[in-house]
Amino acid sequence: MTQVPKGNVVAMGDHLKAKGRLSRQQSSQMISDCRSLAVERMGKSLAAMLDHIEDDLFDLAEKSPDRESQNAYLDARAQAREKRTLIQDAFCRHFSDLFDRKVSAREVPASLRGDDSELSLVNEEELAASLALEEMARKVRASCEGELFALSQRLGFLMERPELADDANPLSPALVCAALKDACDSLEASVKVRMTLLQQLERYVTADLQGLYRELNAHLVARSVLPDLGPSYRRAPQPSRPTSVQRPAARAPAPAQAAPVSSSRDLFSTLANLLATPVPNGAASISPAFVSELTRLHREAAAVPPGAEHALVNVVRRIRGASGTSGLAAHDSITIDLVAMLFDFIFDDEHIPAAAKAHLGRLQIPTLKVALLDKSFFSSNSHPARRLLDLLAESAMGLDHATTREAQVVQLIEGVVQRVLDEYVTDQQVFGRLAAEMAAFIDERHRMEAALVERSARVIEERERDEDARLASHEAVARRLAAREWVPPAVRTMLQDTWTHGLARVHRSEGEDSIVWRGLVSTVDELLWSVEPKHAPEDRKRLVTMLPGMLKRIQLGLERAQMPEAERTAFLGTLVDCHAAAMKAGLRGLAAVPSSPAPAEQPVEPEIERATVPVGEGSVEEIRLRAPRDPAVRNVFTRTGIWTHLQRGTWVEFTSDEGARTRARLTWISPNKGVYLFTNPFSASSALSVSPEALAEQMRRGEARLIDDSPLTQRAVGSMLASLKDAQG
Repeated sequence: MTQVPKGNVVAMGDHLKAKGRLSRQQSSQMISDCRSLAVERMGKSLAAMLDHIEDDLFDLAEKSPDRESQNAYLDARAQAREKRTLIQDAFCRHFSDLFDRKVSAREVPASLRGDDSELSLVNEEELAASLALEEMARKVRASCEGELFALSQRLGFLMERPELADDANPLSPALVCAALKDACDSLEASVKVRMTLLQQLERYVTADLQGLYRELNAHLVARSVLPDLGPSYRRAPQPSRPTSVQRPAARAPAPAQAAPVSSSRDLFSTLANLLATPVPNGAASISPAFVSELTRLHREAAAVPPGAEHALVNVVRRIRGASGTSGLAAHDSITIDLVAMLFDFIFDDEHIPAAAKAHLGRLQIPTLKVALLDKSFFSSNSHPARRLLDLLAESAMGLDHATTREAQVVQLIEGVVQRVLDEYVTDQQVFGRLAAEMAAFIDERHRMEAALVERSARVIEERERDEDARLASHEAVARRLAAREWVPPAVRTMLQDTWTHGLARVHRSEGEDSIVWRGLVSTVDELLWSVEPKHAPEDRKRLVTMLPGMLKRIQLGLERAQMPEAERTAFLGTLVDCHAAAMKAGLRGLAAVPSSPAPAEQPVEPEIERATVPVGEGSVEEIRLRAPRDPAVRNVFTRTGIWTHLQRGTWVEFTSDEGARTRARLTWISPNKGVYLFTNPFSASSALSVSPEALAEQMRRGEARLIDDSPLTQRAVGSMLASLKDAQG
């Protein structure tokens, strides 16, 4: 079935103009420039808006038929006049903060996530304000669709999120409207006055945003950011709207009234129409006798042991074909078809572990009964029965496909399903109670996971510092060896192994700018010069003079590198022979003849390396890619064709060489090297550390794949819509 794209995961495919990728510094600077330009432009626009709405509000107050509305308009006008500096400063501050949160994928307000699950927790006035803000953002977005789409593509390119949605755009209409609301909320005024002010601002935002988006697109095109963005990538344009700089005629909205709310039947009606069965007007008329029969059936299912084979059979389809359903109303027949499609999706969804499907399958009849009694089941993401299904699927996300090693999680899912089968008749509160219990369980697991993440992150950072030290010391020695045509094998081997190890220890303890580091590097230069043929008398004299001090420094360096005493003695003896050979070759006028050629660098195929590092009572499995000695590039798209710029919260399934599958989510990204830390909140005893290069290689080999962890029912409904539209078209 068609999958709904995950909102917070970058697609692993080609990106337009990927070959023209900028450096991270260039991209960051351009994003910062866009923010500065937007703040400056919107700040000036807001000042002009406040000038205009003072006149508008005065006109509206004069025409207002009642004293309450008149006072609201006059109070809003006074706030716009007296607190304009506060409003402008608050807008710029909130806009910049929301922009940065979007760019860095940090938590944003619920109003920007499209999350309505918390609306029941606010009072009626605040709910009205939230709905009005949502409607405002929708209207503005509809009028700016073309320019907004192009800007999202270009910012997605800069942010390395090739499929950046308009809602995830850090300059989206929803973000601008939220910043305006935050600016109005900074006033010490009633909700009614603040919303009146916001509603008047709405009328000027559209034209200003259209101009801003055009200016930003031109700004980025001038800097060669997707300059050839073709029209084939644009959405169908919206009907054109006037963009005159003249002020629109003042209208008189009812202050603080909520924007109209879409009917809960809308999505249900859409699905029904796609099934070629229009929904008649009027309420559903499900027969009480049919509901009682469904209750009997799911009570019988409660007695069946979980995990039985028939749990993955779509029993809803069997009910649809039974003779007893022939007299059902159109509403109810459609509902049965839709619930059957829902569980078809659940059973086919490869992202749901097999261990969970058998338990979710036992909820078919209770879910059907809920949907028959309440058609908002398909339209409301926060419906208690939908939320319970989503939380059960989320809790099972960390289970692998073949085992039930996380026994506590499996037992909890089984127990919750059993309680639904035992307790549910028609009162949906049982779903709300059980959803709250599941949410509490998941939160507790996340707290346990956070402790592992903190410990593991410290270990990874330590190992990264070790790696930095190793690379710096290797580079310091390799650069000096490469400058010589030939170096005695014994000296080369000592420098590449022992001396590099000693330099790395100094790098970690004292740093690359320390006197000790510079002394060890200087000793390498002296040593390499000392074993070259000495043709000139002054060179031979200098060697004799410097030998005692140099040998002492070499001795100290070998001790710092922890070379055993016997090996130190053997190397110093070999070094005496090397110096004697250099002196003899110079006296005879000959170059030093190598006893063996310098080792040639052989091409190295990328190889995945694994190591296990203890972390407290747990461990971190470290996965890195051993690649040719080219400069490390975090974005390895060019070599593998795969993007690895994941966002926190992304789930990935890893397959071992033996075929065992484990799942973990991205919970931390190293700020130093971009190493990914994956953990599993439902098995918080071990973690996985993967470099971006290694992850790309694993994905190329099929050893890792992304898991879509968006809410189960949301994915299912989206898939149903897509499948029905495909069938029609």
